[in-house]
Amino acid sequence: MRSLRTRLGLLSAAALTVGTLSSCAAPLVGIVPPSAGGQKPGGPGPGSGSVQHPQPGDKLTRCDQPAADADFERVNPEQVGLTAKSVTEAIEYADARGAQSVRIYRNDCLVGTSANDELTGWSKMPAWSMTKGVVSMIAGRAYTLGKLDLDASIGKYLNGLNEEQQKITVRNLLTQSSGMRFAWANDLNDASQFDSVKRLFERPFEAEPGTEFIYAQTTVTAVVAVVEAAVGEDFQSFAAREVFEPIGITADQWTWARDGGGRTQGFAFLDMTPKAFARLGSLLANDGNWDGTRIISSDYITQGATGSTTNTNYGFLWRTNLVPEGVEPTIDTIRDSIPAATPRTYWLSGLFNQNVFVLPELDIVVVRMGFPSDIFGDPIGESEGERPRWEHYFFRGLLSGVTDVEIPDPGAWKPVPEGLSAGIDGGHMLWIDWAGLGVG
Repeated sequence: MRSLRTRLGLLSAAALTVGTLSSCAAPLVGIVPPSAGGQKPGGPGPGSGSVQHPQPGDKLTRCDQPAADADFERVNPEQVGLTAKSVTEAIEYADARGAQSVRIYRNDCLVGTSANDELTGWSKMPAWSMTKGVVSMIAGRAYTLGKLDLDASIGKYLNGLNEEQQKITVRNLLTQSSGMRFAWANDLNDASQFDSVKRLFERPFEAEPGTEFIYAQTTVTAVVAVVEAAVGEDFQSFAAREVFEPIGITADQWTWARDGGGRTQGFAFLDMTPKAFARLGSLLANDGNWDGTRIISSDYITQGATGSTTNTNYGFLWRTNLVPEGVEPTIDTIRDSIPAATPRTYWLSGLFNQNVFVLPELDIVVVRMGFPSDIFGDPIGESEGERPRWEHYFFRGLLSGVTDVEIPDPGAWKPVPEGLSAGIDGGHMLWIDWAGLGVG
């Protein structure tokens, strides 16, 4: 395993170069391309706009959530209201766009995996910023136990804060609206060498708490610190006992790095197997329940899976399609939502397209891990000179095979409107607190 310092360097390099990756199309070793005889998404099946009509007389299979020493029961897609064709072609499309693991579940039944999953399903893989989404789930457990107040000042849990810092609430940290100044260089340096939360609170503010979305890194490690103070123990110990072990995620399926002060990294550096991530997805899809036991409250998941007023595409460290009622969508929803999925879809999102998607309306969970999709050519082709987001044709294809519910065809992928491109945030990428780095 690479050292944390090396991986932090990779993260910095990735952030600086990701904008150029879309121009590359060379395949990487281990990718399974669509079979020569298979129908590509976009032909007469997935992506064509064809919709299977509902069959209300059919009774769909529902599987039990598995014990730690078992896997999800595998069934034919037709048993849970999907066509084998749509599942197969959606997976082939994801494989062609760089996935090393693709796992599709409905009603807690496994209906399809990529050709690589025989090897990768049990391999611990970097979650990158999906780590943030897992931190949210652990915070949700603390909330469910009555130990964490989302609307309390973080000063209730952390000592030594000044008057301005005490205006930050737990909810502000979870929605990335703390107002704290963010700088990539400082966050990555602090995470590798120091107590990154202590260093965070040496930074100035750039906005009033709760007024502006600022996608940051070590502010999520501050969530870790808050949870530790709220529950009175180490974050990883709490996570293992209260969330991972009860849903069958054993210690050999994950590792989680710590910062220079020994605290669990909040923003990245959780490595976990795709099969374990599927269990987290199932927990969310079952509204926080596992085999009849409440792990995370329904209230927390409802709040966390809904966008905020500062970013309607972002809830409690999860991306989401669901805009809060009565709130005008921000540009983030226009740019980053997934119209081809369902309106209430939400997902854990990490660098290089590490994802766990939850589609509550259909009880579907999808795990995708692997290489960045943009470095692979799209088998359907580019649109107006731009490579489509892989999620669009994946979900267009998969959901075209739903047989028990009528799913509208979202149509072909359309480029993001000019001026809303999700490019590098240069203001935070290039701004450096030199004093914080010990320079000047």
